[in-house]
This record gives sequence, C-alpha cells and structure tokens, in this order.
Amino acid sequence: MARWIVLAGVTALLVIGYFATFYEHGQGHWRSVRFVEPELQAKAQDVLKRSGAAWAHVKLDGQLATLTGTAPTEADRDDLIRDVREAAGPGGPWLGGVTQVRADIKIAAAVKPYTWSAVRGADGRVTLRGHVPGQRFRRAIAAEARKLFPTGVDDQVAVTAGHPTGPWGETAIWGLRQLSQLQDGDVQFVDSVITVRGNARDGEAQAAIYASAKAVARPYQGVADVTLAAAVALPEAPKETAPVMPVTPAVQRLAAADCQKLIDEAMTDNVIAFTSGSAKLRPAALKLLDRMAQTGVDCGTLRFRITGHTDATSLELGLGDLAQDRADATANYLVAKGIPAERLVTVGAGTSQPVGDNATVGGQARNRRVEITVLP
Repeated sequence: MARWIVLAGVTALLVIGYFATFYEHGQGHWRSVRFVEPELQAKAQDVLKRSGAAWAHVKLDGQLATLTGTAPTEADRDDLIRDVREAAGPGGPWLGGVTQVRADIKIAAAVKPYTWSAVRGADGRVTLRGHVPGQRFRRAIAAEARKLFPTGVDDQVAVTAGHPTGPWGETAIWGLRQLSQLQDGDVQFVDSVITVRGNARDGEAQAAIYASAKAVARPYQGVADVTLAAAVALPEAPKETAPVMPVTPAVQRLAAADCQKLIDEAMTDNVIAFTSGSAKLRPAALKLLDRMAQTGVDCGTLRFRITGHTDATSLELGLGDLAQDRADATANYLVAKGIPAERLVTVGAGTSQPVGDNATVGGQARNRRVEITVLP
C-alpha cells in the first residue's frame, strides 16, 4: 500500500512539473531552450529601460543573466542586480525566472567635493542641482520636493559616486523640509555639512530650524543661517551731501589718529558682514564701504589694513582661504570706488580673533566680518 502512495505522489509531481515547465498557452514545448531565454532577455531589457540604466548591458544564457557596464554608483549597481533577478518572478528551474545574476560592473570615479543643493525662488518653485548617489535617491528626493513645493520642481541633479557614508538621502530630505519653512532661501549640502539659508516667515520657524540643525544625524552636520523676513535692516551710513571726488591727486588731509577715529565711528553701528561660507558682500555693507571710500579720500596717502575673519563652524573651517577672500572682496570694492590698490593691505585672520561666542548663532554671525585699520 505504501508503495502505491509513493508512486502516486511521484506521478503527481511529474505531471505538475511538466505543466509548470513545458506547457504554456495551450501548447507543450521545451521552454528552457525555445522560450525561456528570449522571454527573460526581453523582461531584463525592460528592467534596464524602466530603471534608466542606459549604462548597463544584459545577456541571458538560459536562466543565467550577465550584467556589464560602468555604474554611476554602487547603489545603482546593487539595485539593478536585484531588479534583474526579480524580472520574471522568484526564479528557479520550475518557475522559469532568472536563477542567477553575474555582474561584471565597474563603478564610475567618485566626485569630490560631493555637492547637492536646493534653491527656492520667489515664485515658490524649487530647483535641485548637484549630485545624488543613485536613481532611488533621486526619485525619493524629487517625490518629497513635489510634495513640499507644489508650485513646481526643476530637477537638474546627476547620479554620481562619492557621497559620504551615512544617511545621505534622509539628510537631503531634511534640508528640503527646512527650506519649505522659509519664505525664500537655499540648502547647500557639501560633503558632510548641510547648510540652510534664507528668510523665515516668523521667529518660531527660525528657532525651529536652528534647533533642528543641531539634531542632524552624524556623521553629518547641520548649519542654519536664517534671518527673519521682516527683520529691521542694519542702520545705514548717512548720505553724503556732496559727491565723492576722485583721489587725484592724493592729499594728506587728516592725521592717522583722526582717520582711525573716523573709521571706528563709522563702524560703531554698522558691520561689514557676510553670509556663512561666503565671501560675497551683503548689500547692507555697500553703503558703509562707500563711506569708507570717502574716508580714504580724506586720509590722503595713508595706508589701510583690511582683515578678514571667519566663524569656527566646520563649514567655514573647511574653506581655508575664506577669511582672505573676504578681505580681498572688500579691498576690490574700495579700489573700484577710487582708492589706489597700493594703499590697501589684505590679511586673512581666520578664526584667530573672535569677537563673539562661536557656540552661539549670534556670536558666529559677529565673527563673520571684515575690519579696517589705519597702518602707522
């Protein structure tokens, strides 16, 4: 009796195996030779097309798939291997899918520095630029951007290798969420530092962004440089009642001590300040520099030292020439206003001479400055 039960079970398995392997669309045929390979080739090609993997080639040998090419990133390589393996179901000799994927795939050269940015314009649209570490990252970030910025998203990113290890995608999306709280601004993600800059609608949003920046997951660091959209501008230098005259010829009108006194008085309520990580002069500083140029005229042939400073955040520490660039930008402006370049000496002091507490946002802003002194 047991023998008949075993025989019946084996027969049933053989029948099921036949129909599973050899029978399709009402006709029996040897699928592994005539039908399985071309069907799997077509399905694998479709996977490459849907994945946007124009860099890859796939070749089926029976149920064995071989992938070749140079992938932009490791993530794209791994995703494609998985998708090709699942192109026609779970695989196996009975189910007819891909049983194995062999990958002879190289990875493109890494990009350094690794940058990504999102810029929100006055119309509410956001533009994405820079690099992302894979197509799945691109899709996730673009989907979040469309949800946060329904006015429109301009996706200009490129898939490249070289991103720092850690939750890169989650950190970029964190930046987008902070940007959505701003009236206008941008997010700059450079290697492991992500900076949110712009104008907040109110003090509550500003405080929330600063607090959130401190909680960014390691190894990444969050930096916030957010002002209030309705903030009161720094007091401007009084308008000159007479036009500024060109410095020709140079005449010594004031003593050095008097010149320095004029400069100190002019800078008491005004600051030549900069945005975090930037050497571009803010518009609020230009009228002050115009006043400095007039003082330079009054000081005749005296020479001036222009000293650039930075805060101690990792963003500015990573830009070694930033303090010098700030001093040079200030000098270039004064030269354009008529002060001879030979009367200006620029120095980059970096973080060595702080005037504010670098542990606070306000102190960092005070430290991002330029100072002008009269040389003896």
